[in-house]
Amino acid sequence: MRLVVVILSAALSGPAFAAATGKVEGPDGVPIAGAEVCEQLSGSPEHCVTTDAHGDYRMDNVLRPTVFVRARGFVAQTIGAVPQDVPVRLQRAATLRVTVVDAGTGRPVASGRVMIDSPSGRRIGDFVPFNKSGVRVSTLSPEDVFVRVEADGYQPSGPVPVVLVSGEERALTVRLKKKEKATPPAQ
Repeated sequence: MRLVVVILSAALSGPAFAAATGKVEGPDGVPIAGAEVCEQLSGSPEHCVTTDAHGDYRMDNVLRPTVFVRARGFVAQTIGAVPQDVPVRLQRAATLRVTVVDAGTGRPVASGRVMIDSPSGRRIGDFVPFNKSGVRVSTLSPEDVFVRVEADGYQPSGPVPVVLVSGEERALTVRLKKKEKATPPAQ
């Protein structure tokens, strides 16, 4: 019995997979050179490999059952950490550019944050800070979203519905109203 426990412990503590291999392509079937295939281990930095000029990758000694694939301008995708028989096709990301202005003056608001939520109310990523130039987020999944904006001294805006389309940039200008100053009660 003790021998069985030792053998099982040794088998379960080793790597789950020998290698993750495959090819990464865009939606048009063109290989994506420079895409990253990454494994995230709790408490450790990401372990990533980069695709070559043909979109091919190889990650040896993978310790997790899944890895994620990311490339600039595309939506990241989680895949099995195994040899892939068919190319991994990444979908073009949608881009959202948000400009925030004072509703009274039309001047840019200096800073604040933008929140992007799904129709179910799930937050997509963390809040994104903006400056006088606004903010541009270029890694979004094509879908319907709601945008909310907050800035000190202003009433929050939104939610504003926006339809994000694969490979396209949507621009949104949000006009924030200043918070009304509370008047002290009359005595």
